[in-house]
Amino acid sequence: MQNRLFINAISTIGQVIISGLTYFFLYGIWIRELGAKQLGVWSIVWTTTYFAAMANSGVPVGIVKFIAEAHIQADMAKARSIITMSIGITALLNFLICIVLYFNASWIFHFLISSSESAVALQIFPYALAAFWLLNISNVFMFTLDGFQANYLRSILNITASFTLLISSFLFLHKGLWGIAIAHIIYTLYILLGSIALLIYYLKTPFILNLQADKRLFSDFVKYSLKSQVGSITTLLYDPITKFFLAKYGSLDAVGFYEMANRLVTQIRSIIVTANQVMVPKIVETSLNATSHFQRLYAMMFKILAIISTPLLFFFFFFAPLISLVWIGKVEPFFVLSIYTLIVGWYINTLSVPAYISNMGIGQLRQNIIQHIATASFNLAFGVIGGYFLAGYGVVSAWSLSLIISSGILIYLFHQKNHLSLSILRFEGDRNFFISLLILIVAACFSNYFLAESSTTWVLVFVCYSLIYAGWLVWIFKNTPLLLEMRLRFANFLFK
Repeated sequence: MQNRLFINAISTIGQVIISGLTYFFLYGIWIRELGAKQLGVWSIVWTTTYFAAMANSGVPVGIVKFIAEAHIQADMAKARSIITMSIGITALLNFLICIVLYFNASWIFHFLISSSESAVALQIFPYALAAFWLLNISNVFMFTLDGFQANYLRSILNITASFTLLISSFLFLHKGLWGIAIAHIIYTLYILLGSIALLIYYLKTPFILNLQADKRLFSDFVKYSLKSQVGSITTLLYDPITKFFLAKYGSLDAVGFYEMANRLVTQIRSIIVTANQVMVPKIVETSLNATSHFQRLYAMMFKILAIISTPLLFFFFFFAPLISLVWIGKVEPFFVLSIYTLIVGWYINTLSVPAYISNMGIGQLRQNIIQHIATASFNLAFGVIGGYFLAGYGVVSAWSLSLIISSGILIYLFHQKNHLSLSILRFEGDRNFFISLLILIVAACFSNYFLAESSTTWVLVFVCYSLIYAGWLVWIFKNTPLLLEMRLRFANFLFK
């Protein structure tokens, strides 16, 4: 089990890193060749398709849990029934929502963006809907692999798919936004066919479906999926609300720069979070075996996440102006400030992930749903206020503040429900660890502000920043015993 979890975690991290690098090159090409406004149009179009997934948004959560249970029980008939039900529910409900979106697209785009850009958006929207529909069906097979703890196969597919998107986007770049839409259809078709092939390979049989109806299983699956439906729907609203407010109160350029900043931050966060998601089947197993180790597992996951995510996320906070210079070709203030704001919000949210995953594993989704509803509600309320008074900056700040408050709510509820003290999350050296982080943040904000206003040689700045950051890493490594313990455990695992 430990070997499988390790392989899944490493492969998932590798997939996120490679996919992130692919999107780094893609967005760099798009922003330079098409411009921020056109990238903003595509972002609005693709984000609008998210509404198509709302009808079955609870299904992925149910797939992982029920497939994991079937795998533990060695009940392949049950697993095939889950796959069959999930495909049917996803394909049908997504298709119906796609039709509704298609016939309402005109007033949506005219409300959000100008008439000239909305005309282009309407032309490529059917292609975006088709790509998103295929992607949602593909996710059934992808989440099935997760339930079987074969995340490494999913990672391999995602890596090759990211290369497919990069190559197809480059080949159709001359077609502008049409080229992006065509590239996404090729990308989703590749994922669909590849995920089916990998599932057949893993099960060692082409018979992956079970057409015999199991009413009790269907009822249990639907009930569990519906429990997470509200939370999943609100999750799908996160990105659209922010981008729609940016288009309304800011500009399409702001949407484009936010898209790049958000992609960067969430991709880096995914390196950390997706590695933890492989723990869901393990938590399901401990729950089924009537053990109480999940609380200790939760505390350890929190500490590891806090220690790993801090230097990784705030590396991009520290180097934000340099990233803007390399990626966009200039120091773009809105892009840099978006990175600052998003990193703080997603960092706090990342610390709530162990509680979220623990709830998923033991099937207690109420707290997760409360967090999702709180995040969407705060984002909606704060977004209107922030957008009205501070335009695009207010919208992005509202989103970050929503993440921070809702994450605090989840951690509080989880500890209250399980009678846990917040002290179990502390680790030796944590006070100095976070004080040093705060000093680094303040220093980065001041230095980056003055550097952005001057004509300083950026190569020299990069060298100086690298030395400061490396010195900070060495300091926290020496003054955080848990880091040393993690290094020793990792070495023992590799060389035992």
